[in-house]
Amino acid sequence: MSPPRWLRRACAAAAIALLPQAVLTLPMAMADELRLLEIVINGYPTGKIGEFVMRDGALFARLDQLRDLGLRLPPETPADAQGLVPLAGTPGLDTRMEASTQTLYVTATDERLVPALLLPANQPQPPAGTVQSATGATLNYDLAGSTSGGPSGSQSLATGLFDLRGFSPWGVISTGLLARAGGTTGSNGAFQALRLDSAYVYSDPDSLRRYRLGDFVGGGTAWTRPVRLGGVQINSDFSMRPDLTTFPVPSVLGSAAVPSTVDVMVNSTRLFSSQVTAGPFQVPTLPVITGAGTVAMTLTDALGHQVTSRLPFYASSNLLSAGLQAYSAEVGAVRRDWGLQSNNYGRLTGSATYRRGLSNAVTVEGHVEGAGGLAMGGIGAAVNVADFGVLTLSAAGSAGNGAQFSAGFQRMGEDISFNASITRANRGYRDIAALTGDGVAHQQINAGLSFALGPYGSLALSYTGLDRDASATPLTFYARDTLLSGTTVSVSPATHAHVLSGSYSAQLGSLTLAATGFHDFAAGRSTGLLLTLTLPLGSRSSASASLGGGSSGLYGQLQANQSANETGDYGYQAYAAGGQQTHAFADLQYRAPWALLSGGVDHSGEETAGRAEIQGALSLLDGALFASTPINDSFAVVDADGTAGLHVLGENRPVGVTDGGGRLLVPDLRSFDANQLAIDPTDLPIDMDAATTAQTVRPQDRSGVVVRFPLRRAHGALLRLVDEDGQPLPMGSEALLDATGARTPVGYDGLAYVLDLSARNRLTVTLPNRRRCMAEFDYQDRPDDIPTLGPLLCRKEVP
Repeated sequence: MSPPRWLRRACAAAAIALLPQAVLTLPMAMADELRLLEIVINGYPTGKIGEFVMRDGALFARLDQLRDLGLRLPPETPADAQGLVPLAGTPGLDTRMEASTQTLYVTATDERLVPALLLPANQPQPPAGTVQSATGATLNYDLAGSTSGGPSGSQSLATGLFDLRGFSPWGVISTGLLARAGGTTGSNGAFQALRLDSAYVYSDPDSLRRYRLGDFVGGGTAWTRPVRLGGVQINSDFSMRPDLTTFPVPSVLGSAAVPSTVDVMVNSTRLFSSQVTAGPFQVPTLPVITGAGTVAMTLTDALGHQVTSRLPFYASSNLLSAGLQAYSAEVGAVRRDWGLQSNNYGRLTGSATYRRGLSNAVTVEGHVEGAGGLAMGGIGAAVNVADFGVLTLSAAGSAGNGAQFSAGFQRMGEDISFNASITRANRGYRDIAALTGDGVAHQQINAGLSFALGPYGSLALSYTGLDRDASATPLTFYARDTLLSGTTVSVSPATHAHVLSGSYSAQLGSLTLAATGFHDFAAGRSTGLLLTLTLPLGSRSSASASLGGGSSGLYGQLQANQSANETGDYGYQAYAAGGQQTHAFADLQYRAPWALLSGGVDHSGEETAGRAEIQGALSLLDGALFASTPINDSFAVVDADGTAGLHVLGENRPVGVTDGGGRLLVPDLRSFDANQLAIDPTDLPIDMDAATTAQTVRPQDRSGVVVRFPLRRAHGALLRLVDEDGQPLPMGSEALLDATGARTPVGYDGLAYVLDLSARNRLTVTLPNRRRCMAEFDYQDRPDDIPTLGPLLCRKEVP
C-alpha cells in the first residue's frame, strides 16, 4: 500500500525547500577535511603529529600549530578568517602527503625551520615561588668601647651604630642612628646622637620597581653626581631578578646537516655539550663575564667529522640589552652634613634619569635635574665598537652658559686591558651637588693600562687627574626650636691632583709578591712605594711582610690574620710596623651564634689604647625574640614544630641547630633569590615523621620569613604477620590499614612497617595469589620507640 498522496506531496515540498541548503553545505564539507598527520622533516621523524585541513587538494594549518611542529612561515603569509595558512607556494618549503601512512614529508631550508633552543645546565633560571615576608622587626647594632692613655692624657669613648627596621608584606620601614659618649679627661663626656637615614621602601618584584619615601641617594649616570635627598623616589631595580643579565651576552646560531653533538666553549673553557637533530639550533644566552672573549662551537657527527666556528664578543655592564630600560625619578630636599647633623635639609629639588638599550650595541641615556634657580640636563650613549670595546659619550648643560662634555673608551681583554676617559666642564656649569658646597671639577682625566703576563704575573699602570677650583656656595640654615634663620657660605678649597700609579703582582710558589707605587705631580710632589710578600697559612689565615718608603723615609710592616667566617670560628689580626713611626696592634674575634665579638690592644708612638666591640642583631618574629650575628639582608626563622636539636642546612651547608623551642634563625639569606633550607632527617626522633625536609623560599629584601617543617608522631610499629600455619606471610603481600586506607608492602619474614596506628587496629592483607586475610591487634604508643608486634595471626577471609 503506497503512502497517501498528500504525504508524498509534503515530503517533496520539504526536499525542494532543503535542497539549496544542502547544495551550499556539501562543497564546504568536502573542502575542509581534517587530517592528523605524522611529521617527517628533511628525512628525520619528529615524533610529532600535526592537525591540518585539506581544502581543494591543498594543505592548510594554523601558524602557531606549524611553529609547535618546528616550522615557520614568512610573517607576511596571509591567513584566512579561520587563521589557516596554505603550505603550498611557500619559498623554501616543500610538502608531500602519503595518505596510506597518514604522514607528511617536509623538505625545508633552515630559514623555514624553528631553531632548537639549547640551554646550558647551569643557566640561571627565574626564581620559583612568590616573594615572601612575614611581619616583624630587626635591630642591628654595633657597640664599641675604647680607652687610651699616654703623655697627653687619657680618653674613654663609647660608640653605637644602630639600624632598626620593621618589615611586612607591605614593605620595610627603617631608620639609622649613630650615638657616642665620652671624651678626654676633664671633659663632660656629653652624649650625642645623630639620625642617619629614615625611609619607607616598597619593592614590587613583578614590575622590578621600588618606591621610597624618606632619605635616599638620587639616581644618576656615570657623568652626573647623585646627592642625598629627603623626599619621594621611584626607580627600577634589576636586583629583584637575580637570574637576569642586564647587559648583552653572545648568542650562538648554527645548523647541523645530520644529528650531531655540539660543544660550546668560551675563552677555552667548556660551557656545555648537547645533542642536536638535523637543522638549525640556537644557544640564546651564554653565561660570560664582562670583557672581550671568543665563543667556539664545534659540531661532531656520528662519523667523528668536526666543524668548528668562532665568534668574537665583547660584554660590558655599561650596555643594556636591546629593549631593556632603567629609570629613576625623585623629588626631595637636599640632605646636607649627613653623619654630622640629623635634620639639615636644603632646597627642594627634582631629578629624573632614563636609560634604554636601543640595540645590543647601543645604549642611550638622559638625565635632568633642577631646583630653584638651577636647571641641568644632558644626554649620553654607550656604543659597542665592533666587539672591540665600549665608547661612551655625554653632553650636558645647565642654566646660563654651563656646559660639560665627557668621552671615554674601555677595553677589557684576556691579555691587555686599557681605558681612558676625560670630563670637562666650564666654570658656569652647576648641578644639584654644587648646592651642597661640592664644587664642580672643570677637568677629570682617568687612564689605565694592564697586562696579564701569564706565569710572570700581572702589571698595571694608571693615571688620575683632577682639577677643581675653590668655590663658595651660599647655604640657607634654619635653627630648630627657634625663629632664627640665615645664610652662611660654604667654601670648598681648590683641588689639584695628578697621580701616576703602578702595581705588579706575581705568584712565587706559595708566596704572593705585590709591589705598588705612586707619584703625585701636583703641589707637594709626594712619592710612595710598597713591596709586600704574602704567605697563606691555611684556608682562613695568612701572614705578610712589607717594606715601603716615601718622601718621609722607610718603614717596615709585619701582619698575620685569620678570618672568622662560620659560627664557632675564632679569628685574629696582628700588626707591627717600624720606621717612620712605631705602631702595633693585636685583635681577637669570635663568631658566636648570637653575635660577633672582638677586642684588642693598639700601641702607636707613646699612646696605648684598648678596645672591645660586639656586633649583632635582635629580631622579633613569629612571637619570639632572637639574637644573631648582624643581618645585612634577609633572614629566616626555621620552625621544626617544637623539636630541639635538629641540624639545619642552608644550601646543603650546616647553619645551626634548633633551640629548645625547635627554632633557629638563619641570618644570611639572599633577598628575591631562591634559598633552600632543610632539616637533617637523621636527627628526627625515631617515632617522628616529617611531611617534607627541604623548602625553598624567596624573601623580600631586608625582611624575615618563617619556614615551618610540620612534624607528627608516626604512631608506627613493625608488625610480624603469620598465616594460620604459623608461617610468615610471603613477601610481596600488601597490607591495608582499614582505619586510614594506607597500604604497606610486606617484606622478608612477614614484616610490615605500619604508621598511624590507634589503640585497636584491623589489617587486611592481600596475598600474591590475590587471596586475602585479616589481622586484628592492639597498639600502645611508646615515645622515642618503634615497637615490634607479633607474631600476628592473619586469618583467611571467608569467601
